[in-house]
Amino acid sequence: MNPFFRSLTVIVLFWLGMSLSLTSCGTKKTTTPAPGKPRKILGLEGGAGLVNVSKHKDQGHSHKVVTTWTDKLKKFKEEKKYDEGGTLVVGIKGDASTLLPVTAVGVTSQQVYSLLFLTLTTTNPDFSHGPGLAKSWEFSEDQLQITFHLNDNVFWHDGVKTTAHDVKFSFERQRDPKVAWSAIKWKDHISKCEVIDDFTVKFYFTKKYPYQLMDAAVGAIMPKHILGNVPPGELKNHSFGQNPIGNGPFKFKLWKRNDRIEIVANEKYHTGRPPLDRIIFRIITDEDQLAHSLKIGEVDFVEALAVSKIPRLNKESSLVAHVVDSRSYTYLAWNLRNPLFTSKKVRHALTMSINRKEIIDSHLKGFGEICKGPVSPILAASNPNLPEFPFDPQKARDLFAAEGWRDTDGDKILDKDGKKFSFVLKTNKGNSIREKIVVQIQDMLKQVGVEVKTNIMDAPVMFAQLKKKEFEAVVVGWSVSLKTDMTTLWHSKQANTESFNFTSYSNPDFDKYNDTAVMEPDALKAQELWWKAQEVIVQDQPYTFLFVPKDINWVHKRFQNVQMETVGWHINLEQWWVKKADRKY
Repeated sequence: MNPFFRSLTVIVLFWLGMSLSLTSCGTKKTTTPAPGKPRKILGLEGGAGLVNVSKHKDQGHSHKVVTTWTDKLKKFKEEKKYDEGGTLVVGIKGDASTLLPVTAVGVTSQQVYSLLFLTLTTTNPDFSHGPGLAKSWEFSEDQLQITFHLNDNVFWHDGVKTTAHDVKFSFERQRDPKVAWSAIKWKDHISKCEVIDDFTVKFYFTKKYPYQLMDAAVGAIMPKHILGNVPPGELKNHSFGQNPIGNGPFKFKLWKRNDRIEIVANEKYHTGRPPLDRIIFRIITDEDQLAHSLKIGEVDFVEALAVSKIPRLNKESSLVAHVVDSRSYTYLAWNLRNPLFTSKKVRHALTMSINRKEIIDSHLKGFGEICKGPVSPILAASNPNLPEFPFDPQKARDLFAAEGWRDTDGDKILDKDGKKFSFVLKTNKGNSIREKIVVQIQDMLKQVGVEVKTNIMDAPVMFAQLKKKEFEAVVVGWSVSLKTDMTTLWHSKQANTESFNFTSYSNPDFDKYNDTAVMEPDALKAQELWWKAQEVIVQDQPYTFLFVPKDINWVHKRFQNVQMETVGWHINLEQWWVKKADRKY
């Protein structure tokens, strides 16, 4: 089983479910507070069980074969101290787009196909690499080649053996612009993939850099014997995406649009079949209905259910809540093309006008912490000493005044050169927390003389506008990659394009630190560069970084050996099982 679906790119939109001298606006802290256990105000003191999932230390860009977790899985299956059979029903909030990995978009597609297809390596909970389709690998002496040795007993679900030819075919499709794979950039520095023999494949790199193994391994391997003759540009419409044939621990069974996707155990999986007979992904778009279905037992598992549902569920003795460090963060982005937001001091003032702790307490009920910068605190590259911009309305007023923004006509709205400080703050429909946050921010900024008008929009329409820079300010979020590379969101070369750098942020100091860090093989030197790059961004405040949430994953107690990790909730799904006496289906 492979959790790489969560690490394809640093820029998965949150609604589809990342030393310079400091001004007096910021104070510097030397440490980041440990997340600790949820406070008692969380409301999880009822009958439901509570598990705080331990955070593993990020090992950074490890090139070793780390078998710690795969060895545990092997031992688990060899000992077979579990009952085979049973069904897990997973409640999800949206349907898949396709189940063809190279053309799929959205969390649901990625969650399902990652159980159907293997990648060359698996991602361990500490972000190191373990065996996947490849049982081992090694670098050449000059570090410009990686040779992967494949398991020779992996079969596609139609009975054909998986070989190095499938790996080469998949690589060629992943980097083909006609396919438009979402993570195509990860293959930029790989010049070719060569088949040495049926179970040996070699990747050639144009340069040495920290993430060579990750770049080679990312992306599911696809069957050449089925898709090899399909023109690259036609893959997105191919019927394979609706009826896929993979080589993973589960096999595709059926897909009823906007209702359910069903997968079943692969009896011939090369490490042994998983204990569960089948997994059903039930599409329930309404979160209230999703929580109700969990409460009455129509679904068995829900990922990252809103904290507002805690009162409904925390007295259910049949449930367990797993509290997991999230790989996402929520932020308020400023369009830097707008004259209102071109001044760094003004952006500082805006951030200091927003009480982020109040937002966390009122909407997350303590399940989160203030976000300080663009790299998630779960990653080794995260800078713990970033400048903070504490809630300080009076300081904010002073900064506005220093930049010429004063209420000259007594209407309680700041103005300058005849222009009111007034803008539209957008967010996406369907995210109840964000819908409330924009109203809360509207009230907070009103206290310092800034007029905010809110616009709650359909997500696809809003996202299209963001890429075209057609917005003033927006509250959204990112789910971060396991690979530290901030180019896509922040680099100057993305500032004037329809890209995910929709704030049009540009700073040559950031570009320099980022571009050097991406290619720096020495981990300590790279970390120093990443820290400086983050300091540049935070000091510029193109975003007001709002919060890093914790995910609350709910599961019924009858499921045994449930383990959840930051890499992905289903990293251990091959080990979930249910006693015969406890089965419902």
